[in-house]
Amino acid sequence: MKKTALAMSLPLCFAGFSFAGAAHAQTSIASSGVTIYGIINPSLTYTDKVAVVTPGNPTGTGSRLSMDTAVAQGSRIGFKGVEDLGGGLKALFTLENGFNADTGALAQGGLFFGRTAIVGLLGSMGTVHLGRQKDYIDDLAPYNGALDFGSLVNNIHALNLDRTQGSRVNNSVRYNSPVFGGVTLSALYGFGEQAGSTGAGQSFGVGGSYNNGPLSFGAAYFQNKLTANNTFTGSSDSGIAPGAVAGSIASTSLKTFLIGGSYKLGDVRLYGSYSQVKQPLAVAAGTAMTGFTGATGAAFTFGGVNNSKVDLIDFGVNYNVTATTQLLANVVTTRSKFVGATSDGKATQVSLGVDYFLSKRTDLYLFYANIRSSDMFNPGLYVAPGGSNTQNVLTAGIRHKF
Repeated sequence: MKKTALAMSLPLCFAGFSFAGAAHAQTSIASSGVTIYGIINPSLTYTDKVAVVTPGNPTGTGSRLSMDTAVAQGSRIGFKGVEDLGGGLKALFTLENGFNADTGALAQGGLFFGRTAIVGLLGSMGTVHLGRQKDYIDDLAPYNGALDFGSLVNNIHALNLDRTQGSRVNNSVRYNSPVFGGVTLSALYGFGEQAGSTGAGQSFGVGGSYNNGPLSFGAAYFQNKLTANNTFTGSSDSGIAPGAVAGSIASTSLKTFLIGGSYKLGDVRLYGSYSQVKQPLAVAAGTAMTGFTGATGAAFTFGGVNNSKVDLIDFGVNYNVTATTQLLANVVTTRSKFVGATSDGKATQVSLGVDYFLSKRTDLYLFYANIRSSDMFNPGLYVAPGGSNTQNVLTAGIRHKF
């Protein structure tokens, strides 16, 4: 997603807080600044061929008109600050809450600071963050459609199993190197916190990128493990799919990587990436289920019980027609392997859009997308499940940043 951020800087003045140790906290960072920032992003969406299953019509579909949230970017409010400790060392923190702009409800499963909750140290040798945070795949958003189209390309990216929409890792420590000649490296470790097994629920990620003027490219890898037999409740809040858990404690449940790049030529930015998702614990859906049918249950879908691998190619263009108007286009094509299947599943999505900036902080956007699938279930567009092998969506939204 876009990392556009921060606008309003406030002095730290939490005199109204009445918890133990508050006076000490105020004193220790009173000389530094705290930034409050946020994004509010509701949209109106029309989706056709949404699955409307009834006993009398198990393949029924219908259109859907809705007010949605977080199509282009997730709505949020955040606080971040830094304290100069002297000698080139700084302390820093970020607390970021996600919410649904259409209802006001908490996002990220109801967690109050579900988007980010970290504290760390910054020095000449790099930065260390501890808490709930994203792995490096999210830093590579400029190389795929997530930067321009946000959640509209979530489902086609294997229901975000390749983590391009920014999945978080709990109980994690992340190291980011200083920039050397345009190169940045990163490593993340998520503690499973299970007694008797270091590997149970464990997550691990590495990545790096190179930036030099108009050229940028990078790569990242992430994996996680089961907490217990057929269970994943460990450090990562994403990365295990329904049914694909036929393994024992500390078995690797997901491996994913992404490699990509972008190049800016005048007013045009070109980008592209290749990502792959592997689920080593996938199993055959049944002795007779060697091909996709409309009644195959949890099989033949992204992350399904028999989905062992997904390969994804994502490429697109962002064109600044004027100082206030961007034209956007993106194509994602996928190929899925299913255990015991005689053919691979395929799904392709085309997304088009225009983004008009009323100011630096407020823009209006109009997106259209079409998705098509064969030999697998249609993952659908955004939040509406597909009811046939093709689906269309049209969404118009307003995004305000503060």
